[in-house]
Amino acid sequence: MKRYPIKSDERYTIDKEFCGYAEARYVLRFCGEWVMQSQFYSTALVRAIGESARRNQALTVEAKTS
Repeated sequence: MKRYPIKSDERYTIDKEFCGYAEARYVLRFCGEWVMQSQFYSTALVRAIGESARRNQALTVEAKTS
């Protein structure tokens, strides 16, 4: 079941996947590309929020200097 942790940006997804561990883990992806995995949904959620904030700041700073 795919989850969209950033409601305003559906490029981020968290889904349970098998990725080399005995049990499925929560995998955070951005535009389908792997970002990280975790045993806990909350860890993936916090990382998604942080990645989104970092990306938005980078886009804002870049736009201001242009």
